[in-house]
Amino acid sequence: MTTAETEPRQTRNRELDWQRLIEVALDLPGSVGNVYNRFYDYSFLNQMFLRMQGVAEPVATYKRWQSLGRQVLKGSKATAIVRPIVIDRKNDEGEVEGRMLRFKVVNCLFTASQTGGDPLPEVELPGWDLGTALCRLEVKRHPFEMIDGNTQGYSWGRNYAINPVAADATRTTFHELGHIVLGHTTPQPAEDQVAAHRGEREFQAEATAYLTLNELDQLTPESASHSRGYIQHWMNAERPSDRAIRQVFAATDTILKAGRLTVGGEQGGAV
Repeated sequence: MTTAETEPRQTRNRELDWQRLIEVALDLPGSVGNVYNRFYDYSFLNQMFLRMQGVAEPVATYKRWQSLGRQVLKGSKATAIVRPIVIDRKNDEGEVEGRMLRFKVVNCLFTASQTGGDPLPEVELPGWDLGTALCRLEVKRHPFEMIDGNTQGYSWGRNYAINPVAADATRTTFHELGHIVLGHTTPQPAEDQVAAHRGEREFQAEATAYLTLNELDQLTPESASHSRGYIQHWMNAERPSDRAIRQVFAATDTILKAGRLTVGGEQGGAV
């Protein structure tokens, strides 16, 4: 039997496996753990105050960075935020008659670049190369410029950025590539665009990351649980359409082919 005759069968078998994985992701219990609440969610006022001080990366207190396994570098200067302070109002007898709310500027935050620790591992996968994939997909990586440390990554157009202290940089990279390849970041005229349910878009991006990691033998029990929890959160007990699932399969295939290498280091053929 020729390769041309066996390839369609291999593709069908692979998509059946992917379909089973999607069903697992939708039905098997999952948990996002503390991935999205490791950092304090600062108010809009404090976010603007931090921007005025030139901050454009995740921030946390000294103790919080320590709890995350990172140490503030010696000589680092803390950044200020505004904190509310409640002051008791007492009468002449020393009894509390009321309380007043005041605000105080406190220097207590340090940026991610002011900390040291184990560097995030680069996306290094046997037989697959991120640089090659980005080149072939015409996608560029940019520095992360958000204060919200709980945001793992974001993408726009043919560009993406990953949080320097992301809980799982590899999974987040494939998630953002999924958004880009699926066309979620491509601007379209409002009159021609049917408003897409964000839940389905987030399902598609995370499902793409889920399947890609599985194909590259990098889907750990922890990352699989996080993916399932994320998918189930955004789908909110709904089922994705067949069209949405087929688009996930196509995006996964595109990403895998874009970065696939042969033993010699050159791009391989069809997967």
